[in-house]
Amino acid sequence: MSRTTIIAELATGHGGDVGLAADMIRAAAEAGCDYAKVQTYDLARLNPLDPQADWLRQSHLDRSAHETLIQVAQDAGIPFLSTPFDAGSLTMLRALGLRTFKMASSESVAGWWGRQKGEHWIVSYPWGLRPPDTPQVITALTAIPLYPTPFEAVGRATLLDGWSDHTEGLAACQWALAQGMRVLEAHLTIPGSRCTPWDKTPAQFRALRTFADAVETMRSGVSTQFRARWQRA
Repeated sequence: MSRTTIIAELATGHGGDVGLAADMIRAAAEAGCDYAKVQTYDLARLNPLDPQADWLRQSHLDRSAHETLIQVAQDAGIPFLSTPFDAGSLTMLRALGLRTFKMASSESVAGWWGRQKGEHWIVSYPWGLRPPDTPQVITALTAIPLYPTPFEAVGRATLLDGWSDHTEGLAACQWALAQGMRVLEAHLTIPGSRCTPWDKTPAQFRALRTFADAVETMRSGVSTQFRARWQRA
């Protein structure tokens, strides 16, 4: 049994500062996360009426920035992950060698993306409403499209393979892990990055890693520390 997967979502918290994004990736690795994730989108497809349009323009990462951050992640020992928001961005990520992708809940039922042979997709579904024809090879996350998500809404969603968090604090993340969800995605913030109420610090991610490992040990009867030593032997 593999350990619970924890995804550190950088989103646009770096504001387009590649150096800051690199620091966030390193912080995610040091905190015990399994992926560091950015967002990939085409500036030409931005809605100029979007209230966040100016921030999204500032935060845009071009191909060169992706190449730099992929190398940073490799050096830090953590897989690089991205959420593409259009077909062109997905094509670019594939050209850069990525084979694992994260799909936002807003795009989960869009027709422009599809899994190719050898790829792994992690897909968020609003309120856990996964379409019945979704391929079983997709890892499905429950996401509640309320920002921040109030605690009273958390228990009203259908639980899937994992939890994409937008709540304040750690309680909902711990609740999801205790319910047996095997993937946890949460937003990361470090000094200098843009912070939202649902962001988690590296210290909070370390606490979630410890909690996830403890839950798995209690569920399986085998400590994650012992399993890691055995796998290296």
